[in-house]
Amino acid sequence: MKQIVFFLFVTVMGLMACKDKKQAAGKETVEQKAAEPAQDPAKDSAEIRMVITDFYNWYNKNYAKLRNYKLYSGIKKKDAPPYKINWDEVEKYQDFIRTSVPQLGEEFIKNQKHFFQQCDSAFKVDVNDDIPYGFDFDWITNSQEDTQYLVDEINKSLPWTITWSGDHATVDVKTEYDNNGEKTTGTAITIVMKKENGEWKIAKTWSE
Repeated sequence: MKQIVFFLFVTVMGLMACKDKKQAAGKETVEQKAAEPAQDPAKDSAEIRMVITDFYNWYNKNYAKLRNYKLYSGIKKKDAPPYKINWDEVEKYQDFIRTSVPQLGEEFIKNQKHFFQQCDSAFKVDVNDDIPYGFDFDWITNSQEDTQYLVDEINKSLPWTITWSGDHATVDVKTEYDNNGEKTTGTAITIVMKKENGEWKIAKTWSE
């Protein structure tokens, strides 16, 4: 009888110990979750605006460095169709971005490489087109306008529209123009951002 009582006592104590461990583990999990940093849209918005502004001010003074890379060339004659993408030059170009342009992220490089692949495919189809596909506009400003025009719009104090989607954000940089005597708000450029290693980076600046 004493053995049975002892066995029951040990069993009950064991169950109580397991319960205490589960409760402690549950409490620890809750505390860890509570300690995780909460998203701060105001802080993220400020960081995004700073990244975009810093980059375009830099680009306005240094765009020649990026344009010095011969990303495409004529296959038969210099600067004449049919064209091809110079992938070795693309690699050097994107290495420069990685080491010297911190505002542009890995997502930007991936998207840009995909764009160059589209250009290379178009070259094989439009073998007689004098204007190489994808190189008739500035991808960074997504326009044929002078760089200074977009930089002036970005440096204005107008509020931007930011649409969030997880670690991505779509930014509409706003502009104001005269419409028959009335001021109208429009979008100067749409820029896609991505958070990489805790920092907001530019992921895409052009539309396809």
